[in-house]
Parts: sequence; structure tokens; C-alpha cells
Amino acid sequence: MQQIPDPVSNAPRIAGAPAAPLPPGTIVFTGDGSGDNVRINVKGGNVVLTQGTNTTTIPLNDVVPRGLVQMSWAVAASVIAVFIGWPIARAVARYLDRRGRTVRADNALEAQLAQRFDAMERNIDTVAVEMERLSEAQRFTSKLLEQRPAAVAVPVDTNR
Repeated sequence: MQQIPDPVSNAPRIAGAPAAPLPPGTIVFTGDGSGDNVRINVKGGNVVLTQGTNTTTIPLNDVVPRGLVQMSWAVAASVIAVFIGWPIARAVARYLDRRGRTVRADNALEAQLAQRFDAMERNIDTVAVEMERLSEAQRFTSKLLEQRPAAVAVPVDTNR
């Protein structure tokens, strides 16, 4: 029987025999053949590194620096604000700008209409004064025609 090294523990095993099962969640990094394989496992809130007979336990809270979770939430919120909030802010700014333009356009139109109404009022007043003068002139002419003596008819001699 030929013995080959086990890929997990590097212990010799018989070829064709099944390898020893690994605990769930174990990661194995195989070496280049000159050294033992490295196994990484998580047990009870600690990361356990094993290489051959050496075992190192690292507390999980030392793996994740304090405040990293808050920093990751801050980065995620910043990204969301940039990619979602910025276009919304631009849309609101454009809406307010357009609304300001229509208000200014409405004010300009209102001022133009006020000028036109003032001009129309002056023209109507001018026409009214002229009509009053014409009516006075017609009354005066009618009065003169009434006061004129009746014209005497002079016979015209046509035989001459």
C-alpha cells in the first residue's frame, strides 16, 4: 500500500482511503510540499490558525478594528447620498430655477400689459376729448343756422 500525505493535516494516509472530514467552515491552504498545510477555522468567536502542531487563536474582535462598522455605514451613506441625493438636489434646484423664471416672465408680462393699458387709456381719453370738441362744434353750427334770418327768395330773370 502506498502512503500519501493528507492534504489537510499532512499526516501520511493510505492511497485510496477517504480523507478525514474537516469541521464545517474550515479553510485549508495547501503548502508547496515542503511544509504543513494551514487550516483556518472559526470557533466560539475566535479565529483559529493551525499549521502542523502550532495553533494560534485570534479573538474575532481584534480582527475587526473598533469603529469599522460605523465607518462602513458612513461610507455607504455617503455613496447613497452622492448617487441618489445629488440628482434629486439638482432636480429640485432646476425646478426652483424654472419656477423663478416663470415668475419673472409673469412679472415682465404683467408690466408690459400695464404699460399697454396705460397707453390705451391715454388714447381713449384723447379720442373722448376730440369727440367732445366735434359735438360742441356741431352744436354751435346748429345754433348759428337757427338764428340766421330766413332767406328771401329773389326772382331771377332769365330773359335778359
